Amino acid sequence: MAGLFILNGCGGSEYDYQGPGLATVKEDPDTAPWFTVYRPADLASAVEQKGHLLPVIVWANGGCFRSDFTWQPLFKRWAAEGYVVLALSASPGAGQLGMTSVTQHGALIDWALNQADYVDMLDADKVVAAGNSCGGVTALGLTAIDPRVSAVFVLSGSSALGASSNNIMDDVTVPVGFVVGGPSDIAGPNAVADYNALAEGIPGMVANRFEGGHQTVSTTVPILEEIADISFNWMQLALYGSTESYNELTSAKVCSDCTPEHWTLTSKHLDTLLQ
Repeated sequence: MAGLFILNGCGGSEYDYQGPGLATVKEDPDTAPWFTVYRPADLASAVEQKGHLLPVIVWANGGCFRSDFTWQPLFKRWAAEGYVVLALSASPGAGQLGMTSVTQHGALIDWALNQADYVDMLDADKVVAAGNSCGGVTALGLTAIDPRVSAVFVLSGSSALGASSNNIMDDVTVPVGFVVGGPSDIAGPNAVADYNALAEGIPGMVANRFEGGHQTVSTTVPILEEIADISFNWMQLALYGSTESYNELTSAKVCSDCTPEHWTLTSKHLDTLLQ
């Protein structure tokens, strides 16, 4: 399993974000439930520039592993845009082994909103649950039971391992965005089933890459960079009703930096998010 989630395109080294936005830092709070934070380096300046408190993303790793290395292209882009991202990482003794849980990701929200040194700069009403593959199961499972979650983003995943769970989706009442990797993505059909299972009136989207499959869209740097754009626009629309993000998502390219004709978007009720 671990081999499925090796970042493809960085030669095994740390991902070096070179895009627009704020300077960022990666830090280890050195406390349970043992995690890494990706955030703007100067939080006060970020709040001033953005004009609002900073939103929080709780990320669930692919494989439900305690290793967040693979998805740094997402985290660093989001942090540069003013988001504070928390992802479980190696824990004392257990390292990267073992399955992470919904409860542990709820504890990440607890830490961000109650224990972080900069809690007064975070927006308790703007929390995104996100994840990849098995982490998508976690993100949707957390959303179904935790009213603090405002929106969901799932990369090549669904509400149950290898399946779609009506029990979970019946309790998801916030906007949900999926990204999948074409007809060969093993998670694609169940993600679409989850999208179709959303209750009437709940905004949702499925951004579908024309080819790639589960591992490719989950681990390949240039594709993750495009997914970082798509997911950022999704969160900006879901949390803030951004017209600019709505226009990008509903454009022919799906995002301004996406490769032409590589993506399609299926969506519903996105216009209800506009403010």
